[in-house]
Amino acid sequence: VTGVESLKNIQDKGLYNATKQTISRFYKELGIPQKNVKLGNLPDNVAGVHVTVNGKSEGVYLNKKIFKNGTVKSVTQQMQTAYKTGFLTKTNKAVSHTLTHELAHSVWNAHMTGAKQKAAGKEVMKVYNKWKADKKKSGYGKYASTNVSEFWSETITKGMHGKADKYTKALKGIAKKYQL
Repeated sequence: VTGVESLKNIQDKGLYNATKQTISRFYKELGIPQKNVKLGNLPDNVAGVHVTVNGKSEGVYLNKKIFKNGTVKSVTQQMQTAYKTGFLTKTNKAVSHTLTHELAHSVWNAHMTGAKQKAAGKEVMKVYNKWKADKKKSGYGKYASTNVSEFWSETITKGMHGKADKYTKALKGIAKKYQL
């Protein structure tokens, strides 16, 4: 990630406010603070990314090309396209989707080495295996089936901005239990 900038450089006031509200809601619902959210230069096809360094969260970066000069409308349109393809898990807060997804990665992913993350990982894996075997599940995009880390992030995002189900409730419970 290069060209790192503050979120304050988001030009569209509505998009800036939606971004800040997403961070606040993540904290309110899961009790997990994340202060290192910034803009950065990312590949064109990447809206956001979470960076893990030495097993710990280093931060979340939103693509400057999308967020710095974007608008609520432009970000929503981009996400609606991803929803229509079935790639992403559909939510009712398209602007919040990318940031919530990356914030979820920042508190847990399979590469984290903290004691809480390792303990949570065992439970997340059990939920993931049940989810994979569930032929009746619905409301998930293809990205959630990529691996356990993407399942985690897409499911947390669905639980916060979409239709909750037994999997979203289980993962939110794990996040709170381990105070990730």
